[in-house]
Amino acid sequence: MSDSLKTSERLRVAFINPGYGDRGFWKDVRDTMQVAADQFGYDLVVFDSNRDREKMIDSAQRAFDMEPPADYIIAVNEYQQGSRIVLEAERRDIPVIMLLNGLTEPQQESIAHLSEDMSGLIFTLTPDNERAGFEIAQSLIDGARLSYSGGLPRTLCLLSIAGDRSTPASLQRLAGLDLALKQFPVLNEKRRLVAHWSYDVAFRQTAAWIEGGECLDAVWAANDDIALGAIDAIEQAGMTTGKDVMVGGLNWSEQGVQNVANGKMTLTHGGHFLAGGWVMVLLYDYIADVEILRNHPEITFRMEAITQKNLKDFDRILGARDWTNIDFSRFSIAHSTSGNAYHFGIEGLAQALVRD
Repeated sequence: MSDSLKTSERLRVAFINPGYGDRGFWKDVRDTMQVAADQFGYDLVVFDSNRDREKMIDSAQRAFDMEPPADYIIAVNEYQQGSRIVLEAERRDIPVIMLLNGLTEPQQESIAHLSEDMSGLIFTLTPDNERAGFEIAQSLIDGARLSYSGGLPRTLCLLSIAGDRSTPASLQRLAGLDLALKQFPVLNEKRRLVAHWSYDVAFRQTAAWIEGGECLDAVWAANDDIALGAIDAIEQAGMTTGKDVMVGGLNWSEQGVQNVANGKMTLTHGGHFLAGGWVMVLLYDYIADVEILRNHPEITFRMEAITQKNLKDFDRILGARDWTNIDFSRFSIAHSTSGNAYHFGIEGLAQALVRD
């Protein structure tokens, strides 16, 4: 990236990370954010919360107590902490960006009673979780159609395993699942469980379901950890995933991609960890006064499914998971000579790879 893209004064950006900084999905979010921050010349300070509500509250306080203060705070509406963070930041005159999980309508209404213009929240960046939830369900039907030589059975016994009961991302993915259940009556949802995004919980839940003698043809999993837990339980019970039971997940995790490659998963939806990089692009454009980012906009980007059909394309673009190979300035409207829309996806990434 050219030095001309960097700001004259280095901005301090605090990220209240609800997850782990050394593994899993939130590490990828953190890492892509760090690479993009470095490219744009921002000082990024990350407070990891390790999927712990109390630690997340502490992380938020540490972000507020930074000296000198942060110029911007990036927060995630996990554990319904978003409204508190926005209001506290507004009192301190620190702009907030909501990432991946935006404020719910009740939260927005609550803030509106306490803030005239919600000036503390400058924009929100979220993926289209509903579409992802729908496409995971659809992939289970497609996988079964290929697996059953005699054609699809009349119904597929479906076990649905959600992430949690309150996070907007979880609820939106379930809304997509519900749409699929209405559209595809072949999916017969037998039970809907909540695994709290955990491999271990999903493993125990799936094992208990099988031990109870319940029918099982497909598992809709809200993320890859849940899918992987279900897969191991299914295989320990002597069944074969991808043949006897279809499983679909989400996150583009390394293990998820490997299981798509070996046929154990119908797909891993995702790409949304790149929102760590996208949010730095939007911050750069916000500072540059790009019109689309005025007046608290809610920017949504589409996630994409990795299947056996596009594995090679994915591996070519992101297989090494070396985010320094991406020039994030290529996604900036302010930096572009033409266009007024964001193209956050595989096609855009292919154009943004740094060539030797």
